[in-house]
Amino acid sequence: MVTPSAFGKQPPPTAEVETGLPACPLCSRQDVETYSDDRGRQLAASNLGSSRQDVSHGKILRCRTCGFGFRQLRPTDEELSRLYRQLDPEVYERETRGRLRTAQRHLKIVQRYVAGGRLVDVGCASGSFLRCAADAGWSVVGVEPAQTLCAKAKQLLSGRGDILCTSLQQAGLAPSSFDALTLWDVLEHVPDPLEFMKYCASLLKPGGYLFANVPDLDSRQARFLGERWPLLLAEHLNYFNRRSLKFCGERAQLQWVDFGRRPASFSLEYVFYRLAQHHVLGATLSHRMVSGNFLGGISIPVFLGESYGVWSRPA
Repeated sequence: MVTPSAFGKQPPPTAEVETGLPACPLCSRQDVETYSDDRGRQLAASNLGSSRQDVSHGKILRCRTCGFGFRQLRPTDEELSRLYRQLDPEVYERETRGRLRTAQRHLKIVQRYVAGGRLVDVGCASGSFLRCAADAGWSVVGVEPAQTLCAKAKQLLSGRGDILCTSLQQAGLAPSSFDALTLWDVLEHVPDPLEFMKYCASLLKPGGYLFANVPDLDSRQARFLGERWPLLLAEHLNYFNRRSLKFCGERAQLQWVDFGRRPASFSLEYVFYRLAQHHVLGATLSHRMVSGNFLGGISIPVFLGESYGVWSRPA
């Protein structure tokens, strides 16, 4: 069994030491253990995104050296791009009000460090954050592989920015051309987070800033809920903590600036819906009570167990 110090505190009950596991994708050390394994294996469009019916997350490993967590079975960039183009956005789009409030929090984070300029939002989805940034005077570009979400983002922006319906690597963006690059809930989805961060860093002007929000394995929510933590998801290929997030940026030649946590806003109906999927006690009954009435539509801020990092590209 893993000692409590391996994670800083007592690890989840399923954590165990194993041999023959792959090296850590982040630091390349072969000092890896099983963090969680619900035996789920399939990765299909039907169990990705907010409309998912199956919440099995597969086998999650964790590096004891850098703290990085990762899904053992990892798709290629091409496979992921195909899956995300097939996503059902129905449930996601019902949370427009909450996502706009979350986007406003994101903009406040960005504007603590950069007053304005040219910004690219990678994985922009239906464009809530881009709309907030454009309203504040930013020149914006969004990158999103899902065609349905791209269409909604274009409609929301009304011509005030460019939406590129493709992956970041195929978007053809000019190096050193952005004052800010944002990865809101993106870095956990990419097969090679280090190479992805390096590419993102190359798009920043010297002195530009990169922002990323990710699931945090050392968060109170992850520790308390264990296997029922709602951010243990099939599409989450990567899981971080402060140490591994900082390390990822440093290996991409970025300078660490800050670390923090922010809540995301959701309707009560959605919160209980997600908790019920993970069999959290009382969630199913609560979902029935608020579903279809005014209570269900109330938007509340929720700390899910995520953290954000801020880096700058050295001038």
